[in-house]
This record gives sequence, structure tokens and C-alpha cells, in this order.
Amino acid sequence: MGNRKDNPEILKTQLKFWKVEAAGNDFVMIDNRNAIFNTKDSQLIKKICHRRFGIGADGLIEVRVHKDYAFEMRYFNSDGTGPVMCGNGARAAVLFARNRGYFQKNQIRFLAPDGEHWADLEGLDISLTIKKPQKFKVLTEHESAFFIDTGTNHVVIPVKNIATLPIAEVAPYYRKKYDTNVNYIEKNSENAWQIRTWERGVEDETYACGTGATAAAFYLHEKKNIDYPITLTAKGGELTIFTKDEKLWLQGPAKVVFEGRLNI
Repeated sequence: MGNRKDNPEILKTQLKFWKVEAAGNDFVMIDNRNAIFNTKDSQLIKKICHRRFGIGADGLIEVRVHKDYAFEMRYFNSDGTGPVMCGNGARAAVLFARNRGYFQKNQIRFLAPDGEHWADLEGLDISLTIKKPQKFKVLTEHESAFFIDTGTNHVVIPVKNIATLPIAEVAPYYRKKYDTNVNYIEKNSENAWQIRTWERGVEDETYACGTGATAAAFYLHEKKNIDYPITLTAKGGELTIFTKDEKLWLQGPAKVVFEGRLNI
């Protein structure tokens, strides 16, 4: 049997991580209050998020201390790009930060790549504010397709037969031309909507998207005159968008899946 010097795996640095999912979006969480992880290493982030050679995730989230907020979160896509805003990632970060002792209250402010957010942890789900959409325009290719910015770019397109939509064939066109996430929605009952999202940076369909659901709800409110709250059903669960204190809120489930250590 070889000793420690004979085994290069033992000599590698071990990184402690947590896996958290929020409505099916899964994230590798790093508690980086001691600056142990280099978020500029995009290749390392890509490797960690790889579903065959790493932990596997839609993205990696760094949580760290901030003097003016309960914490700061930064989300990086599974292809290593970022930091960018991620609604479900932010909800996962809120749960993670509380579990790691960053704060004790049920209502807090935190900082994300797109600025300040409020979060509420009362009840079973986690809610947080999403920035009021800044852009709203019709795409020339599709009169019912709208470009909406909810802290990150989204296209919202109403469709029929969403369950059989070949999303991998149709979404990349909009993704590449507009540098955006692409959301397809369909009404499936009087007040219920389904949503499927192709995410930029993941370059695949994900089980849910918080900012995408918010963009879709904003579209339904503005163009279809549907009142909030609006609930959309994604593959990974339900996301509800509502208004409170003149702010737009995103609500949904989140839970810690497991924790471990990774040789890097």
C-alpha cells in the first residue's frame, strides 16, 4: 500500500460544498466567507458543475459576508460564466446562508449580482424580491414573443402543446440571437400555467427558472390582464409571483440535498 506521497489524489485540496435545489434547479453552494475559493477560475467552476466529472449542477453559488447586508451571493452558470442573477439560486442562497449562521431573522436584505433584494423565510417556502422588469419589447420574428429583463435577460413565448415542444430545436435560435434565456408558457386550466425554460449558460432545459417565471408572470399581467398572484408549474415544481409593498416577489420551495468534499 502506498503512502500519502504516492497518492496524488490525497495531496489535492479538498473543498467543502453543499448541494441545494430550488424547484428542481440544483446548485453547488460554497461558503466563501474565508475567501477559500477562486470564483475567477471559470474552468474549475465548469468542472465542478459537470454532471459526469464533477458534482453536477445548473450552477455554482458563492456566499460571502457583506458589511451592509445579511450576506452577498454570486451565481455562476455551469459553463463558468458569471456572476449573474438567478432567482431560484438566490432563494437557495437564502436557505443556505441561514443554515450556515449568516443571519437569524426571517426577513432580511441581501446582495446579488443585480443589486439589493429582500427575502422572507416565514412558512414552508422562501420568497424574495425580483427587480421590476426594465425592458419589454416585441420580437420581430414572433408577434407574441416578448423580451423582458428581470435582472437577467428573458424571452417569453406562448405556445400550444408545451409538453411535446422540441425545446432543444427551437430555443437555441432565440438564445443565440438575443443572448437570452428562453421561456415557453401554456395555459392548462382557468388560472394555471405551465412553463419550460432553456437557460443561457447551462445551454439546456432546466427544471425551473425563477427569473424566467417572473418574466412570464409579468407578461401575463401586462398583456393578458391577469392579476397577481400568478403560479407557473415547471418540471421541478410550482413558482408563484405576487406583489407586496409595491415590489414583485418570487416564491417557491428549496431544500438542502447533501453536503460533501471535493478534491480540486
